[in-house]
Amino acid sequence: MARLCGYANGGGGLIPAEAQFLRRAASRLSVVDPPEAQNAVAEWVNREGGRTVRGGLWRGETLMKTLANPRMAGLDSDGRPIEDFGETVLTPEEYRALLAARSEIRGEPTERRDAYDYLLTKGLSDCDACGYDLSGGRVHSEAAPGYRCLPPTEHRASCGKIRMDAARLEGAVAEEVLADILRPGQHDALLRLQQDARDEAQRLRAHIESSDDRFAALKAMRQQMLLSAYKAAEKATKDDLTAARTRLRFLEQMAGVPLSDVHDVVSWWNSAPRASQRALIMLSVTKVHVVASGGGRGHDPHGRIRIDWRTSAA
Repeated sequence: MARLCGYANGGGGLIPAEAQFLRRAASRLSVVDPPEAQNAVAEWVNREGGRTVRGGLWRGETLMKTLANPRMAGLDSDGRPIEDFGETVLTPEEYRALLAARSEIRGEPTERRDAYDYLLTKGLSDCDACGYDLSGGRVHSEAAPGYRCLPPTEHRASCGKIRMDAARLEGAVAEEVLADILRPGQHDALLRLQQDARDEAQRLRAHIESSDDRFAALKAMRQQMLLSAYKAAEKATKDDLTAARTRLRFLEQMAGVPLSDVHDVVSWWNSAPRASQRALIMLSVTKVHVVASGGGRGHDPHGRIRIDWRTSAA
């Protein structure tokens, strides 16, 4: 059986060059508005030098069939994560967004209406009133994606007063971030941050590559350890490897942002994978504070955001 493009073998083992063009292709097939046709994306991949496992040119149907394989996201045929699969071409969120987008184009019902990949969750945005991190969600199944401060509970000190449409918030933040690159001193500062990301990525690769030695050393000590202690140490080593791979993927996305020319960045942004867009925001921003819509701020989304920039030149 031929190997799956993007992977060295059936159990994982990423081939970076193949993974890179597959991620960009998946983005063009799902994130770009409107999503591009399969054949057009296949032609783009071929022009960029991407080839099938057997060295041939891609056709739209073959490309989509490859990307629709659940192993692209480290999932089995039932959509469950495969244990110890390793780094994946797509995240499960990117994979589900791709399937949902193509089903919608074909006029098929989509089971996962809420597959929207929020750009500013996971600590990137908060409520300016109470400082609690915003969550992504929909008011109801047919509503557009949005951000909100969750209602307070006994164990949650949020206020529940802030809501904002995802498209308005994310669009305003993207405009601010792209414009920030033009500010005096910002370009050089971002380049330094990007180099720091490359340096850290190099250290993480060495750490990941030496994982076999750590597992071998642990196994050699197996007879000298209590079973519970051995299993705890094994789990901690696996968790460390998983965290390192996740961090490396993020750093590689930061390192891959084309900062040489602002026009290149804008062009790249419009078709970049969601995770890569998030990497650029995290390279520039520490926190986006969302304020209430009063005082005439509701009509201009820029009036509802306050950004803490990562570089002091802002």
